[in-house]
Amino acid sequence: MYARISFILLFVVLVLTSCQEKKADFFEREAREYTQTYCPQRMDAVTTMDSLVFVKKEDRMGDLMLYYSLNLDDESRKILMDNLGELAEMNLTDLRNSVTLTKYKEEKVEFTYIYHDATTGEKIVEYHFTPKDYQ
Repeated sequence: MYARISFILLFVVLVLTSCQEKKADFFEREAREYTQTYCPQRMDAVTTMDSLVFVKKEDRMGDLMLYYSLNLDDESRKILMDNLGELAEMNLTDLRNSVTLTKYKEEKVEFTYIYHDATTGEKIVEYHFTPKDYQ
C-alpha cells in the first residue's frame, strides 16, 4: 500500500514538474517567435521594442525581459532622466492592465524592462517587477 502511495506521489510530482517545464519552454519559444516576427517594433516617436527574451529559472517559472531602445536628443534625455519614476509607474500600470500578458502573470513570471540609448547602446534604466508588484 505504501509503495502504491509513493508511486502516486512520485507520478504527481513528475507530472507537475513536466507541465511546469513545458510552460516555461512555451514562454521561451513564444518570446523568440514574437521577436523574430515583430521586432524591431516602433512603439512611438522615440521608443523601439528591440526584443523579448524569456529566461527560465530553476527556483521559479522565469523572467520575461523586454528590451527597448530610445532615440533621444539631449533635451529629451534630460526630461526622461528627470522622470524615471513616472516611466516605472507607466510600465507597471501597463503590465497590470495587459490582457496579452495574463498567461505570464498567472504563472507568476517576473518582468524586466530594459531601456538603452539607440545611438550609444548605453543602458539608461532597468525596471524589474515581481508578482507582488503587479497583482
